[in-house]
Parts: sequence; structure tokens; C-alpha cells
Amino acid sequence: MKKRINLMVGPKREGQGGISTVINSYFEMGFVDENNIKLVSVNKSGVSHFLMKLFFLLSIFKIIFLLLLYKIEVAHVHMASRGSYSRKSLIVRILKFFNVKVILHLHGAEFRDFYSNECSDDKQQHIRNTFMMVDKVLVLSTQWLDWAADTFPTTEHFQVLYNSVIPIANNGSDSQIGKVVFLGRIGERKGAGDLIRAFHKVKAKCPNAKLELAGDGDIEKFTALASELDISDSVMFLGWISGDKKLSVLRSADIYCLPSYNEGFPMGVIEAMSANICVVSTYAGGIPDAIESDKDGLLVNAGDVEALAQALIKLIKDRELNAQLAKSGKIKFENNFSQQAILPQLQSIYDSLTRKAEAA
Repeated sequence: MKKRINLMVGPKREGQGGISTVINSYFEMGFVDENNIKLVSVNKSGVSHFLMKLFFLLSIFKIIFLLLLYKIEVAHVHMASRGSYSRKSLIVRILKFFNVKVILHLHGAEFRDFYSNECSDDKQQHIRNTFMMVDKVLVLSTQWLDWAADTFPTTEHFQVLYNSVIPIANNGSDSQIGKVVFLGRIGERKGAGDLIRAFHKVKAKCPNAKLELAGDGDIEKFTALASELDISDSVMFLGWISGDKKLSVLRSADIYCLPSYNEGFPMGVIEAMSANICVVSTYAGGIPDAIESDKDGLLVNAGDVEALAQALIKLIKDRELNAQLAKSGKIKFENNFSQQAILPQLQSIYDSLTRKAEAA
């Protein structure tokens, strides 16, 4: 009799981006070992298109080898948009051919735009077919569940599962008043330009304020913007950071800011909440599920530079409000986004599908 295992399909653990962070959290929390999960990485960043295709082809062979060698009960497939969808939709069909129970975990912040604006009618039908053939679809927020209800024939097998992170210990001793931190890809979708323009207004009211932006992206473009606004001496671009460097940057923050236009459920926001750091963000994607404005942090409309600036100024100057919102955000993290809150939900999904696999 074949040994029973579960399978997880997604990017490499050391990859950049939210999905890798989610997968790493499952490893660090012990969920992967407890459920006998084997991870198969299907894409490799920083390589040529040819090598990317070769890496994907090898991952397909690996998945088929595992399907032949083991009894795979549940396959947990992490998906974003565009190329990620193309790769994962093929894998879903292979898995269903072998009668594997499949969880499709949708992470793509731009999947709604991808579906509506970039896909032909036939491609949209292909997407609907993919989502209907799996056994469970996990989305990152109630906003994404609403989109699914408007898009797919039925959403009975859809469920919201919030992202979770290992909490960041932070006693506040390294916090620097007026220091605003941004983590993520530095580009227009994440609102990097809006943040720099807003910070120019912040400097006029809070001369000692500083801004640190950590992430990859179009750094030269936004360095030039900071120079144009004559705030280069107060704006630092750190590049992509992780590990101890990332923890150090977060612990030094007074405010975490993510003024995005599109989001799934941003890991940086809940990391900041876990670290007792006040958050300023927007009403994009799943962010309102994490932050109730004026209660757990402050939210503004994406693109409203003036409102963003005023929110940052308010939290730099009003120390009592800053501390109050940070404390409320930490409590919300513990109750809703901690491993104690999220992992039992995911375990219940695995257990349910495993029982169905055994009965099949």
C-alpha cells in the first residue's frame, strides 16, 4: 500500500513576496511536518524565460513522480495571476486526473483585474472551469469572496482564510518617533509614489520625520522623485530585506504605511500589527478586514495623497492615539491572524478533505 502524504505547490521558500512568506509560516508553525506535506516549487525567480520553462517542466515531472509513488490525499496549490495562473491551472488538471482533493489558494492582488481586463472570453471560461473543478477555494478576505460571488456559478466551496505570520516580539525600545516604514515592491500599485509625495507634506509639519522603503522594484524612479521633492536626506531605499534586517527595520518604526491600490491580504500589515506598530493603509483589497479605520489603525482612499499625509502627521504628533491604535491592532492580530487563530481553520479544511479522500 502506498504511503499517504499531502502536497503543497507554490514558489520556493526563499522567494520574495507574500506567498513565500505564507508558505514559510506554515513550515515555521509546524503545520507542514504535522500534515506530512511535501513542497514542490514550480517557479524560480531571477532566471531566463527558457530556464523558467525548464524549471516548471521539471516540477511537473516531480509532481507526477510523487503521484505515482505516494497516495496524495490533499494538494494545496498557491496561485496568483498571469503566469502563475497558467502554471497552476495545468497542475490542477493533472492532480484532478489522479483524483486528488485540491485546495486552490488564491493570493493574487491583481487577479480581479487580470480576469476582467486581460483575459478573453475563452480564458475567462477556462478560469471559471479551473475554480469549479477544485474541492476548496481559499480567498484572503471578505472582499475577495464578494468578487467570487459575482464571478463564478457557485461559491459553496469558497472560504475566507486570512494570512497568518509568526508574531514579531517588540517592546518598543528601538522605536523612533516620526519614522515611517514601507515594506513591499516599490511601484505604483503599492502606492510608493503617493507615499513619497505625502511624506513631502509630512516633512513640512514634522521636520524630524524619516521614511524607509524596503523592497525591490523601480527604485531609481522613486529615488529621483524624492530628489525632485528635495527630501532625499530623509528618504532611504533599503532594497529587499529579510530576516534580522527586516525585524530591525520594523522594530525601529513609529508607523507602518502601505498605501496600495490593489491587495490580497498584505503580510506586512499583519506583521506590523503583531509588532505593536500603528498602521496607515488604504481600503484596497482585504486591508479593511485587517484594519478598521480609527480603531485598529487609519485607512484612506488609495490615491488621496493629502489624506495620507494628514494621517501620518496625526499619528506622529498624537502619541496617545498612536499607542492606542497600535495596541488595538495587536489585540486584533492575536484574535484573528495569529497562528492560534488561523491554523485550526486550515487544519479543519485538510481533515475534511482527507476524510473525503479516504472515503473515495
